[in-house]
Amino acid sequence: MERELPLLSELIKYHKENNLILSMPGNKCGKAFLRDEIGKDFAENMGFLDITEVDPLDNLQHPEGIIKKSQELLAKAYKVKSAYFMVNGSSGGNLISIFSAFNEGDEVLVERNCHKSVYNALIMKKLKVTYIEPVIDEEKDIFLPPSKEKIYNALEKSKNPKGIILTNPNYFGITYDLEEILKDLKTKGLKIIIDGAHGAHFGFSKRLPKNIWHLGDYVILSAHKTIPSLTQGGYLLVNDKSENLRFYMNALMTTSPSYLIMASLDYGRYYLEKYGEEDYDRLIDLGEEYKEKINKINGINILSSEMLKEDYDVDKSRYIVLLDKGYCGHKLLEYLRDKKIQCEMSFSRGVVLILSPINKREDFKLILKSLEELDLNTIKSIDEAEFYSISPKKMLEPFEVFNSETKEVTFEESIGKISKEALIPYPPGIPLICPGEIITKEAIKIIKEYVDNKRDVLGIENEKIKIIIEK
Repeated sequence: MERELPLLSELIKYHKENNLILSMPGNKCGKAFLRDEIGKDFAENMGFLDITEVDPLDNLQHPEGIIKKSQELLAKAYKVKSAYFMVNGSSGGNLISIFSAFNEGDEVLVERNCHKSVYNALIMKKLKVTYIEPVIDEEKDIFLPPSKEKIYNALEKSKNPKGIILTNPNYFGITYDLEEILKDLKTKGLKIIIDGAHGAHFGFSKRLPKNIWHLGDYVILSAHKTIPSLTQGGYLLVNDKSENLRFYMNALMTTSPSYLIMASLDYGRYYLEKYGEEDYDRLIDLGEEYKEKINKINGINILSSEMLKEDYDVDKSRYIVLLDKGYCGHKLLEYLRDKKIQCEMSFSRGVVLILSPINKREDFKLILKSLEELDLNTIKSIDEAEFYSISPKKMLEPFEVFNSETKEVTFEESIGKISKEALIPYPPGIPLICPGEIITKEAIKIIKEYVDNKRDVLGIENEKIKIIIEK
């Protein structure tokens, strides 16, 4: 059977492992729908609800009935002017937002370590870019959202910016206090796009980071990441008046949307409004109780806001498990997987666990027990994470690079040339060189150190780099 149905067989096999799911999706493999009777009915009948646009089920490309009503309820829940269901995730929402907000040739401020869908949109829409440099916490080996200083530095470098694209929270669930910054940027006439993929639950409990979605012209939320919705489900929140929004929504989304995904998005909003405050408060109580116990284990700490710089906050509905220096987060992920705990991701010094209101005391006991039983000697790191701070010179915009003629050259030959690809050492996963930037001697030194130590650098293959052939 595994030969005939490799994907389905492995999926069923994984389901039968009955792991503690501390990764996406927010529906926790269906269990989060069991909160009430209508959720149970949805979960139990899911396979029988896969249908297409027929009366009386409305049409996502031209909603006039139940989809229109559901999206109006969504806008009301998030306190924005209008809101839309995304059936192709945050990636689709990022594309739609960027295409709707800007014209070809516009200059935008963009975080250097933004999601790849943002880079794709920059290329397709032919936008000019001024990068916002990342903030690194070298003590903890994690990157943080850009600070006020970094944002305004980019603003000063820019010539005629039309907008800004920010990620808030980042993939660790860390936020920066953007409220006054966004208000100021709006007075300067900038369109504001916020990739809030990991923050669909924000604002539904006072103990979660606050909701700033009313300050964005476009806000993209991955409902499937943190709340009871199916994978690929997202929300696009809009406060802008764009004549082109509906066109781009129809052009960049399928004409055959999944009613399963849309129904789950409707349930996700309903869940947050009806149960969000109660359930997240209870989850955070449990999380804080066990955080205190875990922090007593030698060599391990759960990141808290108090451990970060001023103006940064941590989403208390997830654990960022930090190891002391000298230990490896990737090995910790493998260890926890053996203990039937599925982490969301690992980084050089730890792992990220996305908690959920469906998590009970028994789940926290399992996390605690597994970490107490961990022999740190088994997860020692071979080498320390390295961070870098260089400012390459941009010669071409990402869209100009896309159709340029290229060739592959050695590391040494690439110095002083324009890079075709983003060169991204991992960790920390932040572009050292972006497409269209000059490859410097300093950058090659860092890349060679990674390669010599058998660590990953995205954008190179067989120790060769693609450069632009200059005419």
